[in-house]
Parts: sequence; structure tokens; C-alpha cells
Amino acid sequence: MNRLFEAILFDDIKPFHWIYRLISDHNFRGFYHWHQGCEFLFVHRGQGRVIVNQQTYDIKPGMLFFFQPFQLHKVHVEVSHQTPYERSILHFDPISQGKNLHSFPGLHTLFHRLQNGIDEKQAFDLSDRFDYVAEMFKAFDSSITTNNWEEDGQLFLMQILSCIRVNTQELEPSLQHTKLRSLRYSETIMSWIENHYMETFDLEKLSSELHLSKAYVSRIFKRETGSNLTEYLTVRRIKQACHLLQMTNDSVELIGEQVGIGNVSYFIHLFKKTIGTTPHQYRLSHQVI
Repeated sequence: MNRLFEAILFDDIKPFHWIYRLISDHNFRGFYHWHQGCEFLFVHRGQGRVIVNQQTYDIKPGMLFFFQPFQLHKVHVEVSHQTPYERSILHFDPISQGKNLHSFPGLHTLFHRLQNGIDEKQAFDLSDRFDYVAEMFKAFDSSITTNNWEEDGQLFLMQILSCIRVNTQELEPSLQHTKLRSLRYSETIMSWIENHYMETFDLEKLSSELHLSKAYVSRIFKRETGSNLTEYLTVRRIKQACHLLQMTNDSVELIGEQVGIGNVSYFIHLFKKTIGTTPHQYRLSHQVI
């Protein structure tokens, strides 16, 4: 399993990490992870799904995704030489990049909601203005090598937020007439896990509450997310364990119990396998209290 926490290293000068039009056409396997900064992901080409906040969103050209700091997410893309995955990614420090938005109260409020909101929308279909957004990304890529990168970085963030605001406003008048889609099975399963991950996992109970067979629950989750139930459950438990190690002085044994892993030796083994370090070492490096 890949390590879950993806450290994005900003250099001593720029408070962001920029990847422009990265292409994958083979051996792409997404994994559940989180990182310390905000992320914008813009899709130039590709098809698949993004899993975030117990929801799944379809990937297509023109989709823009926003991920909050330390938010668990996964990008599951079907790639081949005929259907490559091409994207641009901006990871950034929200404090540094958002410092001048107070002069633009509408954008400042939108950014605050995106960064901190619990139930905020995180996928935006900008396909109807794809050429404009693609040119905007191209211009930013050219500008970051100049001495004006700081101003251009602020402008780029405001341009993205403006696109999101327009997209949101266009949808609002028709919301009351729009029939909400049914939840995918994987979304219902992730919601169930969110309420039960701190308990001993019981596939029988999960499948019974969904009125599905155990085999079908496992199969449909794999089909819709690209990962198996055990992987997702482990990721969710370990992410909460990381939070508890940072924010409390609870013992490693107690934290293991709180995330549904009662055997402390197994918890330590699983944590190290997933994160790459022991719970004690993680606490020494990350504790904030």
C-alpha cells in the first residue's frame, strides 16, 4: 500500500507546488492519500472518478477539483495509450496564497468555504469554458519563471475562484427543479464506514443494512472506486489515528482501540506499513499540543 500522507514540499520562496499538463498513459494506480496544503486539480484529458468526502465524481475534460488540507481523497483513472490522463495540479499554502483576498470579499468568502466547509461542493464542471481555463493555466505556467510570480500566483488563484463562482451561480437557479441523483453504492458504503470505522468491522452487518450480498458489496465497491473495502477501511482508521496522535496524549494502545483496532501490536504493524513510521515516531514529529 502506498503511504497515505503525501508531503508537498514548498521551497523557501514559492508557497506553492505547480505541475503543468502531466500525462499518464499506463501503470496509473491512484491511492487514498492526503497532504498538508490545498489542491486544485484540472483535467485536460481523462476518464475515471475522484473519491472525496464519501462521494464520487466523474472525471472528464474540463473538470476542476478542490481538495482541502489533510482531506482524504483518491483519483481513480482508467488510462491507456488511447485514453491518457492529462492534468494540471496546484498545491499551495492557503495562508500565504489567500492573504490578499480580503480586498475581494466575495472571493474571500468562497475560498474560506472551500477550504473549511464540511459539505461544500468540490467538483466543478468548467467544460463549457475549457479553452479559457486551459489558456489561463498555460499563462500561469509561463509566468512562474519570471520575477512577477507572486503577483501572478495571486491573480491565478482569483481567476480560478472566479470560474468556480460563475459555475456555482449558473447552477443555482435550476437547483430547485433538479432531481438529485441516487447515491452510488460506494458512497453509501463509505458513509456507513464513516459511522462504524471505530468498531470491529462486520461485513455481514454492512451487507445486511444495504440489503446486498457480502460478495456484491465487495465487488461493487472495487468496481466503483478501484480499491477494496479493506484498503479503504484501513486508510480511514489510520487517518483518524494520525489525528489523535497529533492532537491528544492518549496512549498508542488506546488510540488503536478508538479506531477499531484492539490489538496494539497489529495496530503498530499496520500503522508503520501504511505511513512508513511507527505511531510513536509519528507523534514525535507531528504532535501539535
